[in-house]
Amino acid sequence: MQLFLALFMDNKTINGAQMGKIVDSITDTYKQHNEDIYGATDNSYWIMDGALSLKRTNYTDDFSDVVWMVKWWQNYLKKHLEQFEKSIVAILEEGMEQLNYEFSKFANINELNKLDRASAGIAIVRINDDNLESFVLGDVEINLKAGKEIITLVDDKVEALDKKVIDMIFNNPNRDKEYAFNGYTKEELKLLRENRLKMNSEDGYYILEHDANVIQKGIYQEYRLDEVKEILMMSDGFSSICKKYKQLSVEDLFVKSKNEGMESILEMIRGIEESDPGIEIYKRLRKHDDATAVYINME
Repeated sequence: MQLFLALFMDNKTINGAQMGKIVDSITDTYKQHNEDIYGATDNSYWIMDGALSLKRTNYTDDFSDVVWMVKWWQNYLKKHLEQFEKSIVAILEEGMEQLNYEFSKFANINELNKLDRASAGIAIVRINDDNLESFVLGDVEINLKAGKEIITLVDDKVEALDKKVIDMIFNNPNRDKEYAFNGYTKEELKLLRENRLKMNSEDGYYILEHDANVIQKGIYQEYRLDEVKEILMMSDGFSSICKKYKQLSVEDLFVKSKNEGMESILEMIRGIEESDPGIEIYKRLRKHDDATAVYINME
């Protein structure tokens, strides 16, 4: 298991706004290479949750195309998210053009179908003067605590499609004898591929891959900076403690992140997964998922 945990505190002027921040962040995988990633600049934070292609293909020179993709975006966002004269959407659209140019050195994007393409959910928050900008594309999520209210930004369309596959997994006690690809049976893989073919379409879901036009489909909101007290960003592998395992509420996550740190939450997630290796109690796509989260205390 690869685990990276970071905690830092500062009190400085952030793009014109004076504040203190406590930031706790974590990413963890059981695989050789993490397909999640998180990053930060002085004024922005982001997480990404990558998804492998559903064919036995790899075009780039990294371990997998999705690992190559999230690393590329990590470097790009560090360099460009501080361009406050540009919107987050515009920065991502320009980035997509550059990513596609770099990827074209390995393969012709126009010849790849949706099963060939790696993809990733992305969530970004950016402090811009007196405003907090937030952007979500895919099933990663941003939770904002403003007074007693918790505001959640997430696209649940992927979750709805995954539920059909999860039910199939949960109702097949012999599936460990039927694996065909990447830990899935032929029947599960067939449905996963049907869902993947709905990627970036009206009857499916929207996510970051090679199509710049879909970035406009993301969820973008602005809030007054002085109204937001805490921020919690999560990949679905981390939010599973609420959504899949039903052990904590989002309010509980805010409290535990602030008082105990995010590692304590990750330990709960991994403990539950280890207690149910056959996916017989807790419904999910796989035994373990990459888990990534960032907590920000703005007070």
